[in-house]
Amino acid sequence: MYRRADPPSVLTPQHKNMKHHHTPRGGRTLILGIACLGLSGQAFAQNEIPRGTLAVDNSLVRVGTQSQLTWNIQYPEKITDLVDVTTESITPMEELQLRVRILGAKLKSNNGHGNNADSMDSGNPGKKSTTTTDRSGSLDDESSGKWLADQPVEILWSKNKSSWQRIFYGSQSTVVSTNVVLDTVLAKGDSVDFGARGYLTSWLPLYCTSSNCRNLIVLKNGDPTPPQIASKQYGQIEGFLKPYLSTDAKTVKIGPTELLILVELDQTEPLAVGFDYQDLGLLATFN
Repeated sequence: MYRRADPPSVLTPQHKNMKHHHTPRGGRTLILGIACLGLSGQAFAQNEIPRGTLAVDNSLVRVGTQSQLTWNIQYPEKITDLVDVTTESITPMEELQLRVRILGAKLKSNNGHGNNADSMDSGNPGKKSTTTTDRSGSLDDESSGKWLADQPVEILWSKNKSSWQRIFYGSQSTVVSTNVVLDTVLAKGDSVDFGARGYLTSWLPLYCTSSNCRNLIVLKNGDPTPPQIASKQYGQIEGFLKPYLSTDAKTVKIGPTELLILVELDQTEPLAVGFDYQDLGLLATFN
C-alpha cells in the first residue's frame, strides 16, 4: 500500500543548506520542486527574499518507510559581503563580474547668461550684479531653465592603479541608462577606481573614488540620501535619480550588490545652491 507524501512545513532560516529526512503522512500530492522560497515578516527587505530548491527522492512511499527531503536556501549577498569600499578604493573580496551603467549626465551651463541665485545679473549677461539680490530681471535665469544647456562629461575607470581608460564621453542626450558601458571580471584583491569630469569652457577637475573628495560619493542600498538631495522638493530631483531613492527621497534604494556613485562636477562649495550631486550618476553592479 502506498500513500502520497505530505508537502513540508514552512521552512525557517535554520534550514539553510540542510538535508532533511522527512517521514510523509497523509494523502496529498507532494510538490516536487519549488523555485522560490519566500519568508514573510520584517526580517528581510523586499529585495532580500531568499531563494532555493526543494526535492524529494520519491513521490510515493510505502507506509512505514521514509523518503528523503532535500532543500537548499540561498540568501542574497550584500555588497559588504562582496566588496570592500573605503575612501581610497573599491576592492572585491572574491572573483566578481562588474557591470557599470550610466543613469544620467546632467551637467548644465547657462552659456554666459546671468544667474540671480549666484549673484549674477540676468539683465546684463555674464557680469556680476552690484547688489546682493539681482532685481533687474523678473526671473532667475538658472531657475527658469531659459539658458541652460547640457554639457559633455567624461567617465573613466582604472584597475589596480593603472592608467585611466575612458568608458563614456557625451551629454545627457547620448545617455542610454540600460546600456552597460563597462563589463569586466575582477579577481579577488583587484582595486577599482572610477573618475569623472565635465567640460564647460575648459575641462573641470577630475573627481575620482580614490581621491576622498567631497564632490564624489559612493552609496549602498539603505544609505541615507545626501542632505543636498534629501532637502530638495521631489520635483527638483533629477528624473534619472528618482527610481533609485525611496519615495520620500531620504534613503538609497538599489540592489543589495550594487553601488550608486553620484558626482558634483562644477561646484566646489557644498553650501552653494547648485551643489547637489546630480550632475552625474553611475550604477555599479557586482555579481
